Order: sequence, then C-alpha cells, then structure tokens
Amino acid sequence: MFSFCLFAMADGGVVGVLKKIGGYIDRSAKSGIDSTYIIVPKEPWQVMLKTNVNQTTYYLNSHMTNEPGEEEYDMNWKPQLTTGVRVSSGFWVGYRGYGLGYQKSIGKHDDINFMFSTCGSKYGFRVHLRHYDTSKILMDLSANFPNVEDPKYRHIEEEMDWELESPITVRTFFFEGYYLFNGKHYSNTAVFDQSTQQIKSAGSVMLGFTWFRSALEYANNKSFDFINFMNNVGRSKQWQYSMGVGYAYNWVPQRNWLLSIQAMPMLALINGIRSWTYKMEFPDIETLDENDDYYPTLIPDKKETRRSKLMPSGMARVGVVYNNKRIFVNVMGQFNTYGYKNGENSVRLVDWFVNTSLGYRF
Repeated sequence: MFSFCLFAMADGGVVGVLKKIGGYIDRSAKSGIDSTYIIVPKEPWQVMLKTNVNQTTYYLNSHMTNEPGEEEYDMNWKPQLTTGVRVSSGFWVGYRGYGLGYQKSIGKHDDINFMFSTCGSKYGFRVHLRHYDTSKILMDLSANFPNVEDPKYRHIEEEMDWELESPITVRTFFFEGYYLFNGKHYSNTAVFDQSTQQIKSAGSVMLGFTWFRSALEYANNKSFDFINFMNNVGRSKQWQYSMGVGYAYNWVPQRNWLLSIQAMPMLALINGIRSWTYKMEFPDIETLDENDDYYPTLIPDKKETRRSKLMPSGMARVGVVYNNKRIFVNVMGQFNTYGYKNGENSVRLVDWFVNTSLGYRF
C-alpha cells in the first residue's frame, strides 16, 4: 500500500492517490460477485443516522473461604454489573463498505461508541470501542457457616439490589473479522452498511475471529466493601482471542426487502485476565468527627496475570433491511458472550445491542 501511494503521488499528487484508491475500492466491490444475486449501487457513498439500544452485563463470581486456623465458612458472591438498557444516537459515513461511525448516549449516562469497518465481497473487519460507567449491581449471596448452632443462620441465600457510591468504569475494545466461503452469492455488506444489495436469497459458511479486550476499574475507597467481596480485586483487564465457524443466510422475501440471520459458536484460544488487588487501611474511629466518612485508604498490593482455560464464546446476529432507490432502513441486533476465570473469581460477559439506521446513498 505504501509503494502504491508513492507511485500514485508521483503520478498525480494527493488527488491522484485518492482517485486511484477509490478506483481500487470500486473494482474490489464488484470483483468476484454474481450480479444475479448481488448488485453494487452506482452511488458509492452512504451516510446514516443511527440509534442504538444496548445492554452489557458482567456476571461475576467470587468465592471466599476461611484461612487455616479461622472458623470454618464458605461464601459465594455473584454480583451482576449491568448498564441497564442504554440508548445512544449518532452517525456513520462510508464509501463502499469502508466507514467510520460515532454514537453518544442520550440522557445522563456516560456512554460513548466509536466504530470503524471495512468490508469486501468475501471478507470484513470491524472495530468497536466503547466506554461507559455503571453503579447498579444485583448481588446474589450464598453462604455456609457449619459451626453456627442456629439453623436459620447456618445457610444463607439472599438477593439484593445495590448501588455503589462511586461508579465502576468499563472500557471495551472489540475487533472482529470474517471470511465468506460463498462471497459470490452471499453479501454481508448488504446487512452491515448497505453498500451492496442482496436481490436473491443465498447463504454462506463463515470463518470468523474476534479479539476482545475489556477493563473494569472500581479502585475507589467508597467502593471498599465491593472490593472486599471480590477478594480485594479493585481493577482488572481481560483479553480474549476466539475463532469459530458459523453460517449466515440472507433471505429476500420480495424486492427491496432482506432478512439476515447469522450464528457463530466460537472457542477462546487465548484467554487472559490481569487483576490488581488492594489492602485497606481504616481510619481510627476515635479521631473521626461525627461528619467524617468512614472510608479506608486503598494501598496497592499485588498485580497478577492468569491464563484461563479454553472457554466457549459466540455471536448471533439478526438484521432486517429495506431499500427504496437511494434511501434505506436497517434494523440489526447482535448478541455476544465471553468468559474468563481468575483464581477464585470468574467473569462472564453478555453484551447485546440493536441498531436502527436511516441511510442515504449519493
């Protein structure tokens, strides 16, 4: 690509570079497809107004038991960190499947999405960055105290809603790619960005991969009780590389309409988690005034990196598209799940979103 750009600049400057790259993309968009199944609109640009409804839930599991010499006990904490259902809006601009998008949450929530995508007739890549805060937690507690005489308190199971004083910051990075074995007849761009149109029903086996990274941070002294429940972990990073084989089908019930269904079970080949633990130093009660907050000082303790075993993950997607000359409407929903294990703590992330787009070609 570097040599190509140098040659083009020598031949016609920056404008020459852009024209040659545009010509290359135009040829690639039409290469290797059957026009009786897929058509490429003559208008190369697409601009969309997008609305996104999404929810992300972290299912955590923390196990705590007694140290040698302590009274016997066994407790399982199962917090669910959920964003609730968030709504964001923004835009996407693309040229024959190469595009950029940005969305910002509606309301008081801190929720930002940034997207980049590139698609060809047989391949595609997408990058999705997201940043949000959440403070709502649904907590499941299961505890056994075998030495307690009263049966009422020997085994405890409780579910509670909890809202942290200081929110948990979550950042995610999602990079996915796919290869279509039947790119001649089946088009993913007809679903993702409408840079092509599927005019006859077809399906394809897909080979796909995902690289996913996320970061949780709640190392705030106001969250000391939650840190304690999580075995003193106040910050963690997770990463996962998964591969899988799935199937996608585009059904064209009538002209201008498209229904797409995709599913891909995957296996995490690289699965790691890094955690930071903290010690807590509580203030002396006798030195506190009645208006002082009784929060500890967090002292960084250890940083640990663990590799989790092979774990299943997966992706499912459903989309509906309507085209009317240059105007198109698209509704697409996607579901993803990932899993990690970090010593006595485990994490399962479930993420879903529904995107609605109104677009125009020019």
